[in-house]
Amino acid sequence: MNDEMIASVSVEGLNELTRDLKKIVKKYPKKADELLKKNARLTRKEVVKNVKKETKSNKESKKSLAKAGSYKISQVKGYGTEKYIEISANSRHFHLVEHGHDIIMPKFHGVQGEKGKRIPNKNAGQKVGFVQGKHMMANAIKKAEKDMPETLSKMVDELLKEGGF
Repeated sequence: MNDEMIASVSVEGLNELTRDLKKIVKKYPKKADELLKKNARLTRKEVVKNVKKETKSNKESKKSLAKAGSYKISQVKGYGTEKYIEISANSRHFHLVEHGHDIIMPKFHGVQGEKGKRIPNKNAGQKVGFVQGKHMMANAIKKAEKDMPETLSKMVDELLKEGGF
């Protein structure tokens, strides 16, 4: 046998594969945006479910935390692989329920004294306790993060199927 072996490899169809992959990559931004919006809506739903479970809130109040309309979903932000969506509560007190808060004595008693005067509270401003946070948003985000790999895998499979792979 000859010490110098010559090997020749011929690859056909590489141009078509490259073209098909480029098509898939072009579809990615639109699909990624759709996926982010869908997951944001699901996360908002999960927050509302957690609010109902963790608090005594109901849908009677206009500003109830138990309504999907109490949470705003932003437009898709970022670029390329750094895209994201923000979910925020419209309520000014949401952070207190989410993270917890101190219980502080008020300046005046709720009881009215003689002639309609409010009675000053001698313990005004003192911390008398702490209310634990319910972590409704944090728990919903943890669930969404846990579900994301499977969701992304489905999106990639769908894109590859559309590309003919």
